[in-house]
Amino acid sequence: MGGRKCCITLVVCCILFPILATPFATAEHPNSQPHGLTISQEDGLTFDDMLYFNGTSTASLTDFNWALFSLERDTPALESDKFTSVAAVADSLWEWEIELNVSAYDCTCIIHIFSSSLNHSPVISRIVYLGQLNHQPHILPFFPSLNGILHEKPLFHLSQSNLSIEVPVVMPPNVNQESFVKLGICPAPNGFCLTEMVDFSNFNTSLNEENIILEIDRYSADLADGFWLFNISISDALLRTSNIEHFMVLIDQNLPSVTLSCDVDDVDSSNPQPQFVVFESTPISFSASVDDGYDGGHNILTWTLVLPDESRRALSEDEQFSESLITLEPEISGMWSVELLVRDTAGWLSHSSVDFAVMNLPPSAVIESDSFVVTNGSTISLSIGENWTLNSSKSRDTANDAGDLLHTWYVNGNTLVTGKTMLDSSDFSRPGEYDIVLVVEDDNGATSELSFQVKINSIGESSAISSETLFLTGFGLILLILAFALLAFSSRRKSRKTIVPKWVSSNDTSDDKPL
Repeated sequence: MGGRKCCITLVVCCILFPILATPFATAEHPNSQPHGLTISQEDGLTFDDMLYFNGTSTASLTDFNWALFSLERDTPALESDKFTSVAAVADSLWEWEIELNVSAYDCTCIIHIFSSSLNHSPVISRIVYLGQLNHQPHILPFFPSLNGILHEKPLFHLSQSNLSIEVPVVMPPNVNQESFVKLGICPAPNGFCLTEMVDFSNFNTSLNEENIILEIDRYSADLADGFWLFNISISDALLRTSNIEHFMVLIDQNLPSVTLSCDVDDVDSSNPQPQFVVFESTPISFSASVDDGYDGGHNILTWTLVLPDESRRALSEDEQFSESLITLEPEISGMWSVELLVRDTAGWLSHSSVDFAVMNLPPSAVIESDSFVVTNGSTISLSIGENWTLNSSKSRDTANDAGDLLHTWYVNGNTLVTGKTMLDSSDFSRPGEYDIVLVVEDDNGATSELSFQVKINSIGESSAISSETLFLTGFGLILLILAFALLAFSSRRKSRKTIVPKWVSSNDTSDDKPL
C-alpha cells in the first residue's frame, strides 16, 4: 500500500511541476530546498551587530558552508565559514544556526549556503541589510534556482489578455514605500537584442508586501508581434536604484497564417471549390507553410486525414516525412480531406483543410492460355480432345480492388459464366469458332474487357491436317534431296572429263611447202 501511495505522489508531482515552473506561476522563495534544507528567516532583514540565521536539514551538513557577499559586483566574500552549530534532533533531522558579528559592515548583502565549496552554486540564499548605510532595493530572480541552477530568462505572453507580472523585490526597511519602476525594451527573437534598449513607458505598477505588480495592456502596448526583451530596475523614495533583472515577453495578438499546397497539377475546376484529382494508390503530397509574423516562434502542427466514409484518423509515421510535409497513397476512391491544426507559441489555434478527389483506376483484363498471353482481337486454335485452359486470374487492379474483381465470360454474345477466372476444354462440347469476350469489373463499377476468337478443331480434322501437313513436308524433302543429288552428280562428271591435244605430223607440214 505504501508503494502505491509513493507512485501516486510521484505522478502528481510530475504533473504539477511543469505547471508550477511556467512563467505564469508566482515567483517566491520556498523555505524547503534540495537536501531538505530550510531557513526560518525571509529576505530583507536588517542586522546592526550580530547576524543570526537558523533552520533545519535532513542532511548532516558536514560538508556545508556559508559565505557573505556584498551585492556590489566583483567583490570577494566578506565572510565564510562552517555553521556555528548543527545538532541532531530526530532521526534524519538536524537543526543548524549561523551567528556572525557584522558590526563592521554597511551594505546590501547576500548570504549563500553551499553544499560543498564556494565553487558550487548556492543551495539557498537570503538578502540582508547590514548597518545603516548603502541600503538599496533588490529585485530577486523571478524564479528560484533548481538544484543550484538558475532558470533562463522568464517568458511571459501578451496575446489574448492583458499581462500582469509579479516582480519579487526586497525594499530597505524604514523608508517610504513609494517606488519608481523603469523598463527598457528591445526586439530579441533569439533572446538577444537586435537593437539598443530604449525606454518603455506603456505600463502601470502597484505594490504589495513582497512584489511589484507590473501590468501591460494588450491594446495600449503599441508593440508589434514578436519576442521582446525587457530590463527592469526599481528606485525607492530616496532614489536608491536596485539591480537590473531581465525578462522576455512574447507579444502575439494574431492568428498564424497557414498555407497548404499540393504537388498535384490536375485540378477539377468544374466544382465550386476546385479540388485536386489523383487516381487510386497514386502518391500525393501536401506541405504547410506557417507564418506568425515574427521570428523565433515554435508552432505545433497536427495533421488529420478524413476518409470518404467520413471517418478520421491520424497519419502514420510512413506518411509524415516532417512536421510540415506529408505524403499519402489513397487506396479508396471518393472525396478525401486533409486537415491541419496549428497551435502557435502564444496558444492561438488556426485550422486549415484541403479536399482532393481520388478517382477509381479501372482494372486491366489479362488472359493466358498455357503461358501464352492472349491479345485483344487475336485468334487461337485449340483441339476438342486436348486439355487446355483460358486463365484470367492475372487480371490487374489496385491493391484495394484486386481481391474483389468480378469476371464475366461471354461466348458468341451470350453470358457463359460469371465469377470464374478460368475456362477449360470441358466448357466447350463441340468444335467450331467462338467469339469470346471477358469483362472484368471492380467494386466501383469500372470495367475492362478483352475480345478474341477461339477455333476448336475436332480430332479427325486435327489428324487430317496433320497427315496432309506430314505428306507435303515429306514430299518436299524428297524433292530437295533429289535436286541436291543431281547437282552433285553433274558437278562430279564435269570434273572427270579429259581434253586430248591434237598433234600434227611433220610430213604433212612439208607437203604444204611450195615447190
